[in-house]
Amino acid sequence: MPEASFVLAVRDGEKFISKTIESILNQTFSDLELIIVNDHSKDQTREIAEKIAKKDPRVIILDSEKEGVGPARNLGTDKAKGGIIFPCDADDPNFPNRAEVSISEIKKTNTDIFYSNLERYFEDTGVRELRHFQPYDAELLHYINYIAHAGSSAYKKHVWEKVGGYDEAIKIGEDYDFWLQAQEAGFKFTSKNIALSQYTMHSEQSTAGTQHSDKTSKPSAEELEKIRKRQEWNKIVRAKHKIFKIDLDYVKSHAAPD
Repeated sequence: MPEASFVLAVRDGEKFISKTIESILNQTFSDLELIIVNDHSKDQTREIAEKIAKKDPRVIILDSEKEGVGPARNLGTDKAKGGIIFPCDADDPNFPNRAEVSISEIKKTNTDIFYSNLERYFEDTGVRELRHFQPYDAELLHYINYIAHAGSSAYKKHVWEKVGGYDEAIKIGEDYDFWLQAQEAGFKFTSKNIALSQYTMHSEQSTAGTQHSDKTSKPSAEELEKIRKRQEWNKIVRAKHKIFKIDLDYVKSHAAPD
């Protein structure tokens, strides 16, 4: 029985998936399995994953009947045998020590959910920059999703079981809803100021903001639409949790700089 399960939900990820799978299988912590959930890919994603799975029995491939990240993550997590779950995306490679550090911190702090920083990689220029996340603050999480990348997190499987998994009706920000559900259920969070994964900024992303390393350039109409959609879904998530007002003064005084 593996101690850790990486759950990789993917749709049309042929460009990135080989590198990401390799980054998981080559972790310094080897007692793991990788569950790849194919979300209706129309490219060579499944074929690429199958070739790797034939060489490594730790790789399991599933096909999601429902569309979307939430259903795919739920399917993979349900089938996971590990006690600690590592959600990940096909275009975001993991650093070699992600599992080792995450599991160590969960055990050391006796907490249920761990998250870290990440490294942004801008595909258009090759620029890399460190993205700092906010140290855990329960009230602040009501106002902003500072655990904004599932690929930098890990949690005990009983968290997913207790909250009923990801809300499949939420199409963008399902991770934010998951953290709020976990917080409301009384689970304990911890974080560490270290980058354990890469967040690849590229034009094919469905929910990212500006993908360019030049912060002075104006976002395109497409990028602005992605930002608008994420903001709208964040409002829906907060309304679900009866968070109808954002305390901007609290955010300004407690949020750490990016």
